[in-house]
Amino acid sequence: MALLIGADVGTSSLKVVLLDQDLRSVAQARREYSTRYPAHAQAEQDPDDWYRALCQALREVLAGPGVRPGEVAAVGVDGMSSLALPVDGEGRPLRPAMIWLDRRAQAEADQIRRQHQARQLEVNGNRADPSCFAPKMMWIRDHEPDVYRAAACFLHCNAYLVHRLTGTFCMDVSEAGLSLLCDARSGAWADELVGACGLDRRKLPEVMGCSQVAGRVTARAAAETGLQAGTPVVAGAMDNVAATVGLGLRRDGDAYIAAGTATNVGVMLEGPVLDGRGLLYHAGLPGRWLQNGGADFGGAGLLWFRNVLDGPDLAALGDMGAAVGCGEHPLLFLPYMVGQRAPLWEESASGVVLGISPGTDRRHLARMFMESVALGARHVFEELRGRAPARAALTGGITNNPAWAQLFADVTGMRLSLCAHAEVSTLGAAILAGLGVGVFPDADAAFARIPPGTERVPAEADRRYYEALYQVFASTYRAVRGSLAALDRLRRP
Repeated sequence: MALLIGADVGTSSLKVVLLDQDLRSVAQARREYSTRYPAHAQAEQDPDDWYRALCQALREVLAGPGVRPGEVAAVGVDGMSSLALPVDGEGRPLRPAMIWLDRRAQAEADQIRRQHQARQLEVNGNRADPSCFAPKMMWIRDHEPDVYRAAACFLHCNAYLVHRLTGTFCMDVSEAGLSLLCDARSGAWADELVGACGLDRRKLPEVMGCSQVAGRVTARAAAETGLQAGTPVVAGAMDNVAATVGLGLRRDGDAYIAAGTATNVGVMLEGPVLDGRGLLYHAGLPGRWLQNGGADFGGAGLLWFRNVLDGPDLAALGDMGAAVGCGEHPLLFLPYMVGQRAPLWEESASGVVLGISPGTDRRHLARMFMESVALGARHVFEELRGRAPARAALTGGITNNPAWAQLFADVTGMRLSLCAHAEVSTLGAAILAGLGVGVFPDADAAFARIPPGTERVPAEADRRYYEALYQVFASTYRAVRGSLAALDRLRRP
């Protein structure tokens, strides 16, 4: 029996799932790690934390009853996007990784916009943003020249783990999309854009397809992880891309919402849209692209609230918020605490709470944060596509709370399908691995094995209230943009 492994490098934890060839879960494991915020607009992680988490999680799932490492047919790794990690010729990190939340490369993003933004959109389809790979690479070149000179290669997080497992330097085609350095149509590096940014093309790894076998597990990695030496490892994908594979999305117009630490929404396309409104990158399937936008601190708002309270765990806080009735204590939160990428493009955005009164307690605030995630998702769809779709696939951490998933349908007014697998990114990474080694002859054969999920339908009784609340949300955002920009100027030295 063939087994498949999918690993997901998230913002706060790494997850591994072991599946059989019918995509039934055999075992899963999770390990957390920390993010450091050294200064304003900076967010870093230690790459060794990712590999340590991967080794521990792999050993846990491979130690399960009846599991034989030799039966693992392939491994796929997906990861958070818009990250830059310089490594030397042996793959050793030269500094901490600048993750997607890191926005220190504002000047470099502005330089791209001033000098070649029009051409940038024509070739790559993405607006320059400080979160992207190219501005971060430029920042290291300008502020840490010794690191830049010593770097043999710049990687994303999943590519770093692929290298640790196989010794191969690569970047999957989906992660390459948001680098600002590739051709959106072909997925290959665009030498014109690399040169316009003043970057060294030799420091960029080979671009590979998401299901392409990048290499095989080395003897050293086998000893560290418990995998069998020689096990194939595919290039993998961006986490959102892996999630769409795990959800079985393949048709033009198929929509999804990934509501976790960040809230991402997107639509599958049969051809690239090069207007710069959303984030554009290759999907996990050949001949498909994704147009994406998000609330970059969506579900993390409730996590932030929990940490401020230093009290109940997330599950208890979610139950607390779900127990508050619809419209019982109207509050509003704009979940834009870390600046915004597509489609709002507001670097100066921050969170806003509206409606606090002496009667407000933690239950009401918990529900406010929960509602804000769904309000933000609808806002992004309307800014990105002109209107929210009638239905979408829903995934992410909020689906672990059934009441929150239903609340999401009620607030957005959308019919939402939930996958039977709780971790669709790892499922998608495993499917890509299976496609890469022929466990599945094609995507349709793989998708046919995804077990059916459930559906959440909006409650008709609550529709009028949430429609009114969304209008307040949208008008509040428009009204406070100038004030948020002024406040941001006060924060900056």
